[in-house]
Amino acid sequence: MAARTNRQMLELLGGDPEFHEPNAEPVPVSLVEGLKEGFKEVDGCVVLRSFQATSIWSEARPRVNNVDDETGFECSLSKVHLEDFVDANIPLSELARIGCAYAMYLRRALLGSQVSGGFRIIVDAQNPDAELRVGNACSVRFHKIRPGQTWLADDLESYEENALWVFEFEKPTPQTR
Repeated sequence: MAARTNRQMLELLGGDPEFHEPNAEPVPVSLVEGLKEGFKEVDGCVVLRSFQATSIWSEARPRVNNVDDETGFECSLSKVHLEDFVDANIPLSELARIGCAYAMYLRRALLGSQVSGGFRIIVDAQNPDAELRVGNACSVRFHKIRPGQTWLADDLESYEENALWVFEFEKPTPQTR
């Protein structure tokens, strides 16, 4: 498993690249419970098992590289706004730590599913914006890693408004006997 952070996220997680402060508040149970059903693939996209559609692409929703492709669909569908599940007074540093902990539950659910391949999980924390009337925000999303489909720039420091923690891992294809 390879993990990367930018400077802003490292500061939120305690400043030590070798040890990130753990979350003091628990990951909301409803988020963890939502992962228990596992994942499946539909039209090459990894989705929760509860996803009902038999196809993702249609004339009304065409596949467009780096806009609405498999990676973009997964990122949009899997995005969870943690601030919707916790007390509004939780500091951004704690919200980011909860996001990282939830990401580990997400990783475990992907590893336990029938899907395979390389995966990227993105934790994205953002400071409040009074002008937009937005408080502390932290989202977690994932996508399967695919050649030619990008969601995030390699240079995490280029995201000046975002504190990012990104990690990648491989889920091997199950061996048939």
